[in-house]
Amino acid sequence: MTIASALFRALRVLAVISIGLVLPAISHAAEVTDILGRKVNVPDHVSRIVLGEGRLSYALALLDRDNPFQRIVGWQNDLRKLDPHSFETYKKKFPDVANIAVIGETSEVSVSVETILALKPDLVIFSVAGEGPKAHSPIADTLAQAGIAVLYVDFRVSPIENTPKSIAAIGEAIGRQAEAKQFTDFYAQHLDRITSRVAALKDERKPSVFVELLAGVWQAAGHTTGNGGLGQFVSAVGGRNIAASVVPGAIGDVAIEYVLHADPDIYIATGNRSPGLLLGAGVEKEAAQKSLESVLARPEFKELGAIRDHKAYGLWHDFYNSPYNIVAIEALAKWIHPELFQDIDPAKTQQDMAKSLLAIDNTGTYWVDPSATN
Repeated sequence: MTIASALFRALRVLAVISIGLVLPAISHAAEVTDILGRKVNVPDHVSRIVLGEGRLSYALALLDRDNPFQRIVGWQNDLRKLDPHSFETYKKKFPDVANIAVIGETSEVSVSVETILALKPDLVIFSVAGEGPKAHSPIADTLAQAGIAVLYVDFRVSPIENTPKSIAAIGEAIGRQAEAKQFTDFYAQHLDRITSRVAALKDERKPSVFVELLAGVWQAAGHTTGNGGLGQFVSAVGGRNIAASVVPGAIGDVAIEYVLHADPDIYIATGNRSPGLLLGAGVEKEAAQKSLESVLARPEFKELGAIRDHKAYGLWHDFYNSPYNIVAIEALAKWIHPELFQDIDPAKTQQDMAKSLLAIDNTGTYWVDPSATN
């Protein structure tokens, strides 16, 4: 780096911080502990929120139920680009969604700290991992220096542990503690129904499972989940994720040959858009069914025993990054251990959650099997 470029960079950072210094003085009302264990001083009466990822609005929908977008003044563009069906569904009910300021596209490097500061947020919410600013991001440091509260949450790395904690933290930050508790109680009740039944299962009774993330959309077949993310859901419902031993984190890739050699008992694809698996808000069952058939017909994995034996399923991809993941956990439980979970009905769980916890219409298709029975 040249002396001139280093000087320019230093001046730019100082300018950004100076913008923050002229923001109105903020009175701190609560000290909230986020997922990283940080003590965050959150101002009273939060009315302006910036989201590091647009899909973090799923969480706000559980708390600000009348209008999940009423406090959001800026977000990354991932909801519009990576979950377009949900974006269009939300826009029909809340047209102003289309006018929320964009702070970046679908990567951390695209995020503009200057834009965030110009929006004068009371609170910024980042995810510990993902498309936006991640844990320990220098963007968070710059915002903190400008006196802006930055809260980290997690629905994707350790979702089972951190989903309730994240909702509770956001609820405390924005004064929605009662709504947060209603959801975390709902979550705990439904999760316990699953985990209590598989707790004593021996390994030989746990079917092997391969989860292919964004099947047909990702640049190469074999994109999958390891010990975190959706892999945690597989373990929680009594399955054996074949990638757990080779993908240490939440997301990674395995070779096609590895999957063929393992020949898992169950194959699960995730998706939310064409040319892959078409699932999500506003998607008709027939379209979802056809997209699953196309995914299963790809040459890479079509000879798997699970696909030949009709033990192949499709799941909405964004369950991996959403507090609604309890619905996915129930769907996986029925696919992996149908004999143990005959009384579990993920469709009813989704309806109950929508009726009592959400104001957003979630009509659509979020999971599908070869016979399209869901």
